[in-house]
Amino acid sequence: MSSFRTPRSHTDRLRNRIADGDIGRVADEALRVMDSSRGAWGGGWEQALDQLRALPAGHRRALLHALADRFHQAGDDTEARCRHLALCTLVSEGLDGAESLVDDPLAAERRKALDDLARRQSFWYAARFEVLGRAELAAGRPLPAPVVAVVRRAALDAYRADELVGLARQLTDPVLNVGEAWAEQALSDATTPEWQALLAHAVTATASKPTAKWDTQARALLDTLGTDRVRETVLSWLALVGRPRTLPLERQEWEPDINNAYDPYNATALRGLAWLLSLLPPHTGTVRALGALVETSLKKVAGLGPRNPKAANAGVVALARVDSEAALAELARLATRVTYKNTAKLLDAALEARATALGLSREEIEELAVPAYGLTDVGHATHTWARRQPCWRSRAPAPCWAGATRPANRSRASRPR
Repeated sequence: MSSFRTPRSHTDRLRNRIADGDIGRVADEALRVMDSSRGAWGGGWEQALDQLRALPAGHRRALLHALADRFHQAGDDTEARCRHLALCTLVSEGLDGAESLVDDPLAAERRKALDDLARRQSFWYAARFEVLGRAELAAGRPLPAPVVAVVRRAALDAYRADELVGLARQLTDPVLNVGEAWAEQALSDATTPEWQALLAHAVTATASKPTAKWDTQARALLDTLGTDRVRETVLSWLALVGRPRTLPLERQEWEPDINNAYDPYNATALRGLAWLLSLLPPHTGTVRALGALVETSLKKVAGLGPRNPKAANAGVVALARVDSEAALAELARLATRVTYKNTAKLLDAALEARATALGLSREEIEELAVPAYGLTDVGHATHTWARRQPCWRSRAPAPCWAGATRPANRSRASRPR
């Protein structure tokens, strides 16, 4: 179906069809309006929709079934099917029993279309596809986790409708979006209300830095679960960040390589988890995990650039809050490797702040990033091996042996093969 009339001309034609009292012709004209507007019901097109919704209840029911009879015209295209279903849902909203199986002729098609839509990264807010989810909830059917995920992602787009954002806020289960290895492991591990609360708090990390109120709530959760337990569990999640998606998305021709990017909803949770780790007692495992999060998040994705600078910056902020020499050394190491401008600025600022607090120069701070390899003094290291302590000195041709003679060489026959 192809039509390129203006909203006003369509509104006039629709008014005439309604006046004729032929519901079949009203349905045909309504589909022409949908085709011309590409399913967007704003910018003048809402006047046509208002005429349909102003019909008496009996006529609206008849129109709903007439539109259902024409559903085959949508073909196999997911967006075309969703547009047709959205029109049916918008027409039927407010009718008594419109969501029941008896008076909802396209209920099964709507569920199928939502499942197809869930394979996308997002959808255009003006197409009003969120009404499909609303209809399912009104019918008492929870939305599948992949559908919840696409609604949340669409609600995070720069341009979105209030209705879409409102629906996303209603969807609190699961607490993270499925489709990423680390998130699904977290959902599998978070089986108690306390762990669910920790993940829910991580999702609230929407600012660039944690507030005092956020930290207070986080500390209460950490006290409940135990710091060592939280560290061990969260580090196991972060080890999976950047793995291939467990539910690959269908990439549209205009989209970047979405399957190698982070889920934007889950990226907020990663930021919160990084902040949580910075509240724990200093630990080398935490430092390594945060450094890896920074580098993994800055890996380039075709058509997008860095995977997720927001998560990378959260790793830097967290490292800057960890009071340990290892964290300082990791910041210095990252400063020599990171080229993404905004994250590099954060690293520089964090290093300058720590250098000032410690009374050190920037050069002295950067020396901390050089691995010591066990050297405890200039060119000197001591290790325990076979109950003996060989001491290496940088100028010595061979190790000296402290507290014992050098072990005799094994015979060739006794050497392990």
